[in-house]
Amino acid sequence: MSSTNNNNNNQNIKPKSCVYGCGIQIYWNASVNEYWEVLTKKRHICPNIVSNKNKTSITPPSNAPKPYYHNGTKKASFSSANPKPKMSNSFELLTGPVDTIQKKYEILSDIVITEYNGKVHGSQRDRDPKTGLIALLVYYEVPEGKREEVKAKYHNFIRNQVKIYHQQ
Repeated sequence: MSSTNNNNNNQNIKPKSCVYGCGIQIYWNASVNEYWEVLTKKRHICPNIVSNKNKTSITPPSNAPKPYYHNGTKKASFSSANPKPKMSNSFELLTGPVDTIQKKYEILSDIVITEYNGKVHGSQRDRDPKTGLIALLVYYEVPEGKREEVKAKYHNFIRNQVKIYHQQ
């Protein structure tokens, strides 16, 4: 590896402690897709991990902390006691002027994410050249069996908002 590549790797180092509690500072080396030790700049092989005989998988010691992933504002651990629920995918077509689309998107994402612990996956936008109105197709997922409940809640909220605007 050239010294230029070494310098680039050094600039991208974001050290963290090994999750298996060995106390060694490591970083992800994207050029080889593995964890390296900060001090030695070599591949990290945690002394707290024991390989099984056929070397096809790695078994951490029973006292090793569980790995964590960051999920919004909460940290959750991978655990068989807390499996991820099955999810249903759906979408909503939001139409209207920009400020209306923004409000509808906020309402939908609040319902999907905050109330149902789902995810908004993406969207596709189109603008009508004659009217200038926007159509936004929003894709999301919610726990299985909750799709119709989310749709009903969203449409009731939008319907109530329209009534409020007409009464003013």
